[in-house]
Amino acid sequence: MKYFFGIIFILITSCSGTKRPSSHGDDALPPPHINCPEDGNCSFEVFKESNLKLAYDSSGKLFPDIIKGDKIVIKYHYKRRKIENTADSDYSEYVYFEVDPNKKQVILKDSELQQVKMIFGRICYCKGSMGYFPIKEGSLFLFNSNGNLQVKTSFKIHKVPQIIEQIDENIKF
Repeated sequence: MKYFFGIIFILITSCSGTKRPSSHGDDALPPPHINCPEDGNCSFEVFKESNLKLAYDSSGKLFPDIIKGDKIVIKYHYKRRKIENTADSDYSEYVYFEVDPNKKQVILKDSELQQVKMIFGRICYCKGSMGYFPIKEGSLFLFNSNGNLQVKTSFKIHKVPQIIEQIDENIKF
């Protein structure tokens, strides 16, 4: 009987859709639960020994680049379910930021959010209102303890519409 439960546990844990390797070999681990709008799916990825590089393309548009480094990069992804019989209904929102793994607590507000390079991304077929934007209005509380991050943030982007305005999660990594 215990072999049966062991096999079931292995099958369940090996079929996780949010666990993907990062560009430098560390696994990104999903949290035990995620607060997420009912019309979509949400996931977290934690990139240890990484830095968040804010890069710009040839047209001057901001985009995130996760590179090898000495920080922890957090990536939150909300993906709305496709709307049936609707072309180009893909819609995603992202939040990225980096934290020092040696800091136990981070409390930031408004323009201070750029100390952790916090950005919001809206990716969709919505001309003129998509891309990545620095978050300059909001707050972040983060508590780091032995591989467990407690993240509470609320923020507002005025340049584009947004669905995700707050995140309140415990992430084990």
